[in-house]
Amino acid sequence: MLENYSMQELKELGGHEVVDANGESVGYVELVFVDDSTGRPEWMGIWSGLPGKGPRVIVPLQGVEHVEGEIRVPWTKDVIMSAPRYDDADDRGLLRDDPDGIAISPEKERAAYQHYGVEPLTERPDSVSGPRFRAVLIEIRTIQRRG
Repeated sequence: MLENYSMQELKELGGHEVVDANGESVGYVELVFVDDSTGRPEWMGIWSGLPGKGPRVIVPLQGVEHVEGEIRVPWTKDVIMSAPRYDDADDRGLLRDDPDGIAISPEKERAAYQHYGVEPLTERPDSVSGPRFRAVLIEIRTIQRRG
C-alpha cells in the first residue's frame, strides 16, 4: 500500500496511470502532498486528462496499490472525479510567488477525508491553523500503458 512507501518511492510514481476499482483510467499521478509536521506523505494529486486541461483531484494514499506499473485506487471513477480538487487557488507558489507552494487548505482536507471515508494517518496538531499538507513536485515521466 502506498501509505507505507517512502517519499523517494512515491517520487518515482510521477506520471504513472491511476486506475479505479473497476480498472478504468482516472488520470496520472502529478503530486504528493506531505504533512508539514511529520514529513509523512498522505495524499496524491491526480491530473485527469492532458496536463493543463483536465481536473486535478486529491486522493488519499490509504488503500492505494502500485501493481504492474499502475496505481490502483479502491474507489470508482465517479467518487474520484467528485473529490475535492486542487486548482489555481491552491497554486499559491506558482501564482503568488509564495515559497510554500501548492497546499491543501484545512477546509479541503476535512472535505476530502469525509468524501473518501478515511481517517487521517496523522492527527492535525492543535497549533496548526492553516494548511498542513504541502505538495512535493515529482518528476513526471511518460509511462506507456499496457494495451
